[in-house]
Amino acid sequence: MAAGDSTENRLNFDQEQRPLSDFLLIERINQCPKLASLKSINDTLSELLESDDSFVSQIAEVIRLDPSLTTRVLDLVNSIFFGSSDGQRISGVEEASIFLGLNRINELISATPVIEEITELGKNVSSFPWINFWKHSIGTAILTREILSLAEISYEDEADYVAGLLHNLGKLILAITFPELFDKICQQTLKDNSHAIEIEKQIIGWDHAKIGAYYLWNHHISDQVVEAVHYHNTPSEAKENKKLASAIQIGDILTCQLGVLGIENYSPPKNSYRNVDGWKILFEEKSDEEMNILSDKLEHTLDRVSKTLHGIL
Repeated sequence: MAAGDSTENRLNFDQEQRPLSDFLLIERINQCPKLASLKSINDTLSELLESDDSFVSQIAEVIRLDPSLTTRVLDLVNSIFFGSSDGQRISGVEEASIFLGLNRINELISATPVIEEITELGKNVSSFPWINFWKHSIGTAILTREILSLAEISYEDEADYVAGLLHNLGKLILAITFPELFDKICQQTLKDNSHAIEIEKQIIGWDHAKIGAYYLWNHHISDQVVEAVHYHNTPSEAKENKKLASAIQIGDILTCQLGVLGIENYSPPKNSYRNVDGWKILFEEKSDEEMNILSDKLEHTLDRVSKTLHGIL
């Protein structure tokens, strides 16, 4: 390393380590087990949730017809909203539906197959910090949708929620396909997200966003989800889905700001989300008055989401 190079920027790993070739990366990722389905919602239940004439009791009855779905919904509702407090656990599907509201039930039902299958995919990765990973993933999914709502943007087919949920899937794929290199990355002292991406590229060759996007593309996931995952750290580079990638970038930062860091060992400075490309793409044209209103709404949103996330086991 040249004498003029800053010691601060030197990487704390074996200097003989070279990034893997694209060929080897693709070959290894292709060998990673395939998820059965990244999105599977019961057709009848989906129709009910989309109908303006539906009643909670009808939706609850459809959920009850599927014991597996009933278990998933109740387990997820209780773990997210009540943690390990047995005295507060919800035991009835209709009660859970009333408590959450139809929109959140829709989100949870679309997300639980993804959560289950990815957990199964990585069941042999014993050292992977599952609880932190899912806390952060769910937080980013919720905030991705909330940010888009503030920008008055909506997506069909839960694409926004699913893309937010899967934004860090590449980190799990890394842990499965390159466990030794993943451990090496986790041992680094990281300053911020840009530094983390730099480390990934120098050790692996691709960063987690590109790895996750390739895996999703290879399994025929929708282009808008793939692109949003690929560019969630650099939304200005996206060609078709800049706004979705932007919302994920902001949601990711805000989730960390709430103290839900995922598997990272760094925390972004407060309000750093206002300095990223995603914020400019979504909100740069807002007037001062509109920005004040937006800031108030965002504070209320963060308070509500924080209570949700810190109730997760």
